[in-house]
Amino acid sequence: MKKIYYYIFACISIFLFGSCKDYLTVLPENNQSSYDFWKTKQDVEAVLAAGYINVRSSVETLFLWGEARGNGISYLSSSGSSLQKAARKLRAIDILPDNDLCEYGKAYDVIAVANAVIKYAPDVVSRDPSFNENICNSFMAEAYFQRSLLYFYLVRTFKDVPFVVLPYVDDSAPYVMAKEDGVVILKSCIEDLETYIINAKEFFPEVDNDNPINTKGRATKWSIHALLADIYLWLGDYDACIKHCDAVINSGRVGLIKNGFVNYFPGNSNESLFEVQYSNPKSQTNSFLTWFKSSSDGYYVASEYLTSLFDNELNDKRGLGYSINSSGYVWKYLGVDNVTARVASENDQNYILYRLADIYYMKAESLIMKGGASNFDEAISLIDLIRERAGVEGKNVADNSLDMIRLLLEEKQKEFFAEGKNWFDLLRIGLRSEQGLDSQYKLLFIEQALKAVGGAQQSLGRATLTNEGSWFLPFSESELQKNPLLVQNEYYQSISN
Repeated sequence: MKKIYYYIFACISIFLFGSCKDYLTVLPENNQSSYDFWKTKQDVEAVLAAGYINVRSSVETLFLWGEARGNGISYLSSSGSSLQKAARKLRAIDILPDNDLCEYGKAYDVIAVANAVIKYAPDVVSRDPSFNENICNSFMAEAYFQRSLLYFYLVRTFKDVPFVVLPYVDDSAPYVMAKEDGVVILKSCIEDLETYIINAKEFFPEVDNDNPINTKGRATKWSIHALLADIYLWLGDYDACIKHCDAVINSGRVGLIKNGFVNYFPGNSNESLFEVQYSNPKSQTNSFLTWFKSSSDGYYVASEYLTSLFDNELNDKRGLGYSINSSGYVWKYLGVDNVTARVASENDQNYILYRLADIYYMKAESLIMKGGASNFDEAISLIDLIRERAGVEGKNVADNSLDMIRLLLEEKQKEFFAEGKNWFDLLRIGLRSEQGLDSQYKLLFIEQALKAVGGAQQSLGRATLTNEGSWFLPFSESELQKNPLLVQNEYYQSISN
């Protein structure tokens, strides 16, 4: 693994995403004295803000880790950026360690900054009278959210990864390290989040209440509840997941908005829990306008399977003019309403990681997996709340958990199309068989994962996905070379030779 340095703002600003010419500077490799920098509240907040900026720089990787192998998006051509080419190879079941999506350095950049805050922020309490223990613990809650969020992505993508919990200071730091069991990592993240959630802010003061960038762009108590619910659901602890879902549902801080498109334009809606923030006036832009519409380079569009889901219920408001347009482009990132396209300067769409609809679906899945008629009824009532907003009738309760889960997956795909969730949703269901539940969950996972795979790759895809080792990505060749203690995931050891 590469050495990870501290990222420090050159232009320290209390406003989280204030612009400046040089966002970050890196201290020299052998001159990273913690005492020289960590002196004031502003120093701590600046490093914490750098963590959010690093999350922003990771968005395309995070999006593709959660979508490239799912069944919602498709690809227009064989050209494009390195990551777009890498995504197409994943979809074609052509997965080797030289794939650019096997690089995980951006995730560890976020973790490195969070580790620095976690280790050194407490020292500032005695150095700055304005930085008391309560403020420090609030910042620590945000840092643990950043670190846990990226480890959650890493574990879902690679299964077992190096577990770095200390910042890089000098050459004695053990950054050549073996991988840790992913379940152990996630349980450690849970412990951290459960400990510090009490210190997290319920909201952050806003400069402009019509553009709530702080509360939606920083980790609040409610976004931490959402992350905890997500991790517990992944691990199959359904009661704990429901507990954290209920905390959000009953918080009074968020609500399911009537017009769901407002989640995407202008964003920062009352439904939102956490968004990666962009602002064109502050030179914080993204490439969504080119990723999600036609281009000679080839970008991400709706799969035939996704469009077929909406064809089955043409009156579903989440379809044409919401998720997609008539050409299959991903309209939720391209429009300002159901018919009007964004202009070039509106290239600062936020990337939503959690919103209240997630919470309803996570609770519904937990209830389904717990089983029982009453749980099924409650799960359907949660699903129907979102269907009601979409203008479609409620669903009937299925006879068994497997059919209920199939229904849930289809509903989630329509609600969260192209929001970086689908592959993780499918994979989580497949893993239920590994946890001793019905092997039919594995078959459902394979069935769903092949929905958008081309006919020529169907047989290969089915044979590949039968082996659970193929469900996770290999480590990149560059990381293996830099870290001699890092052992390639077993499934890829044979195919890489």
